[in-house]
Amino acid sequence: MIKLGKIDHDNWRDVVKLKVAPGQENFVASNMYSLAEGYVDSIENDLPPMTFAIYNNDELVGFAMMEHEEMEEGEYIYDTFGDKAIYNFFRFMIDAKHQGKGYGREAMIKIIDFLKSFPQGPVDSICLSYEPENSVAQKLYASLGFVETGYIDDGEMLARLGLDIAK
Repeated sequence: MIKLGKIDHDNWRDVVKLKVAPGQENFVASNMYSLAEGYVDSIENDLPPMTFAIYNNDELVGFAMMEHEEMEEGEYIYDTFGDKAIYNFFRFMIDAKHQGKGYGREAMIKIIDFLKSFPQGPVDSICLSYEPENSVAQKLYASLGFVETGYIDDGEMLARLGLDIAK
């Protein structure tokens, strides 16, 4: 059973050791980079990024990171969809030896349910992006209700899951 866990002094080194499959390295930043970025974001922002170790029972299988963002006029998501706040889901990976077992889908469902509880405040949507050639991610996200917006941000396709319950 998939569960989300805190990243702490006991597991952060193991999270850093997780790796995607060969050929996927350009699809997601390393976990070391992500944790460093999360540290800097936690110093600069009012709300810290939300990072999770993903476990299947007690075995570490992946990593996820998201943050609450306030949108302003002039930003694509605000101007196009009217979203005043979003959860930006900007890191997600399942370790190479655990891919193809359904853990990614199950973890995404748990994370979406968690974000729908508005842990850092209400939002209008959950947004994420992925490399356009990452067809596995595209299919997974689409199957969970994410819709491609047609907007490319830093070479990545932006997809959005509207949360009508937040309005």
